[in-house]
Amino acid sequence: MARGRPEKSLARFERIALVLSGGGALGAYQAGAYAALERSGVRPNWIAGTAIGAVNAAIIAGSLPHERTLRLRRFWQEASRRARGRSARAVGAWLEKKTARGLALLRRRTDPPPPSPRPVLDAGELRALIGETVDFDRINSGAVRLVLGAVNLATGAETFFDNDRHVLGPDHVLAGTPLPGAAPIAIDRQLYGGGAVSVSALDNARPADTLCFAIDGYDGGPAGYGGISRTRREIAAMRRVHDLRRMIGLLGERLPPAARAEADVRKCLAEASNATMTVMHLVHEVDPVDLTRKMTDFSPAAIARRWKAGESDVGTGLAHRHWLAPPPRLAGVVVHEVRGGMAAPPD
Repeated sequence: MARGRPEKSLARFERIALVLSGGGALGAYQAGAYAALERSGVRPNWIAGTAIGAVNAAIIAGSLPHERTLRLRRFWQEASRRARGRSARAVGAWLEKKTARGLALLRRRTDPPPPSPRPVLDAGELRALIGETVDFDRINSGAVRLVLGAVNLATGAETFFDNDRHVLGPDHVLAGTPLPGAAPIAIDRQLYGGGAVSVSALDNARPADTLCFAIDGYDGGPAGYGGISRTRREIAAMRRVHDLRRMIGLLGERLPPAARAEADVRKCLAEASNATMTVMHLVHEVDPVDLTRKMTDFSPAAIARRWKAGESDVGTGLAHRHWLAPPPRLAGVVVHEVRGGMAAPPD
């Protein structure tokens, strides 16, 4: 585990990022993963989240370091208790319809689908629970950079609410539809709902040597567009861009001063970057079978099992002896992956 390594092993990273996706009840996996990171001395200074990941992200960014795990556990225990008496069957049926029609409606930029009449957690209860576990004054102090993503339901455009540019509140956390059955949220007379953030949000941040933990409750198969999380394909796209920028930088170092002074060359070299990124991608569920039931299962046993899985997968990832090694000279990004508890070779 990383806590057994000297502190200087993390010193080369200027940014430690945490990216949290959606997945309803599967978000307990993210909470357990963060608890393990905290114990290992890995504390993010840049966090992005959407849907249930936005709730976890807000709790982390809006708490003192020694309170974060306690507040995450409190949220998930309370959410489990309050959701237990509600019917997951009705919500699951709504999710099946939303999966088949919701994204198509957004692509056509039509009105959003109606919310479920039987939400997993009452909107007022969820808002109150967020208020009890999140310190928005701390979030808006900017001590930790926080980016929350949602979809504008009128335009279909992805929107990022950033505490570097916005004063964030509960509505920004709820905008990404954290729990199945939640209604859209109005912000500045625009309706928002649905997940809209991934590791690609880092492309909007200034270049810096980055260690990124991307934690998904669910991600479809290694190839294709299946599932809710899009993290894997976003990582691939980001790698192409970062690798190219690194190669441009290396080529620029070999050009004579006269060539570097040419206007077109200067314009090309402006795209160069020597910053590198190490991505640790953790995925809890890789099997789409009965996914809607898993997303609505807030039973204490399921929450505890997912929390423990998150802790275990972080341990598996950090135990890999190459996880802190810098990328090869021609690469801007290196990826380590743990899917369903199994570690893959570095990519």
